[in-house]
Amino acid sequence: MKFILKNLFRRKLRTLFSVLGVGIGVSIMVALFSISDDLIGQISQAFETQRGDVVVMESTAEELESDVPLYYEGELKHIDGVQVATPMIAALLRTDADFDDRPAILYYGVRGDNPVLKHMKMREGQPISDDDPNGVVFGWRAWEILQEKMGDKAPKVGQPLNLMDVVTSEGFKQVFDHPPNWDEMTDYAKKVWTLKRLVKDLGVHMDAIREETPEAYKLRTGREPPPPRPNDMLGFPVEDDYYVQWLKQRGIDYDPEDPVYAWKMRLDLTTRGVCETGIMLQDTAVWFHIDVAQVIKGKHEHDEVVRQKIDGKWKDVTVHYPSSCTMMVIEVGSTEGELTEAQREELSAQVVNDVNQKLDSLRAIKSADILRRHKEVDFFKQFGLVISLIAALAGAVGILNTMTLTVYERTREIGLLLAVGWSRTRVLTSVLVEGLLLSLIGGLVGVAFGYAEVQAARHWFSMDALSGTLNLTRSWQAVGLAFAIGFLASLYPAIRASMLQPIDALRHE
Repeated sequence: MKFILKNLFRRKLRTLFSVLGVGIGVSIMVALFSISDDLIGQISQAFETQRGDVVVMESTAEELESDVPLYYEGELKHIDGVQVATPMIAALLRTDADFDDRPAILYYGVRGDNPVLKHMKMREGQPISDDDPNGVVFGWRAWEILQEKMGDKAPKVGQPLNLMDVVTSEGFKQVFDHPPNWDEMTDYAKKVWTLKRLVKDLGVHMDAIREETPEAYKLRTGREPPPPRPNDMLGFPVEDDYYVQWLKQRGIDYDPEDPVYAWKMRLDLTTRGVCETGIMLQDTAVWFHIDVAQVIKGKHEHDEVVRQKIDGKWKDVTVHYPSSCTMMVIEVGSTEGELTEAQREELSAQVVNDVNQKLDSLRAIKSADILRRHKEVDFFKQFGLVISLIAALAGAVGILNTMTLTVYERTREIGLLLAVGWSRTRVLTSVLVEGLLLSLIGGLVGVAFGYAEVQAARHWFSMDALSGTLNLTRSWQAVGLAFAIGFLASLYPAIRASMLQPIDALRHE
């Protein structure tokens, strides 16, 4: 071993470059697989924590486009093995520029019995509650972005939340693409533009920007409501000053500043808390109660007047839309006590089969199987593997080149060793061990480099979704690959060295 180590350090520069060649290849493998494993793990964990055991969607649609009427909740609860069936909304608020490196704002609508609430850690305030349906919870990263971009207008826990303030904030000018003449616009013009922007372009339903219903007004105040606010020529509610004058012409006194008798927005939202789930996808999201998310997404119970061609003529027809969600989340259980993992798996499969057999318009799938339907995940893994193997191949070529040159330069020395009694097996072993040591050192260096690359990605490229911890499994795989590289790349030079004839080797110049 001393002889082998002496040979390695005799040519320090060549040894260094060989180690770096293997190390860079290994570091790429460690970094790529650590990043892909972290990101896929985050997505998998999100599905596990927010999707229960089984997810039920519309049979002909994918998750975000799915529409499941809430009246199915009762039918699902009567299926054997279903312990909890709760509605959920997952949707996107479209933006013109990235919101924390994403082209949309993800928001959820959940009820108090949703499995995701069990995994929520509150940094501030309280979680979503059925007792406070207008309370909004922000993921901690979304909260940081709001505080940074909105400045003095940023929401505070326990205080009212105005969606219009978010859209009109100077800090969100690029995210929501304010018009060029924004600074010259009047407050009313900004309000109209914002309402139109929310409804026409960002995917918010018209009812989300309307005031409460007359029934809600009467229930809250105990008095007869004034006539509902009329719309302007664009179809949006008129401003307060015009509405007050409009009411006075009808002999009605109305004060929009009166906190008791004035109309309230239908979505009279408050900031309820700031949460942390440990999953960046969820920590950058906004959490609403299901009742509010339904109104924003347009999945609440409501009537809409649509134009339909009947008997060759276009007519206005009132269409009734029932209350719905994008998916139903099911947790399985048994009255006999806690289930083992195998029992839970079996019961989930049974529930999936029963739902698919009994409810034709719905499609059930186990939460764990959802990711398997997305080929992009497999592509991501295979892409990392291909790049890593290419990098490893480059390291192998470096080892092969180094060991071949080493054998060539030491031909006379090898001939002398054979002449004084070294066996061919001993010569072969010494060359092989020398190559293996180079690869092993390169592998360990590569693991350190790979860890440093992941840390750099987290801090310099704002990839906060990465855990930042060393992936030991991938590290051992990388070192094992480096060891295999060293063996295969050293095999030919070792065999060549052991096959030399002593007399010919001693004559080598």
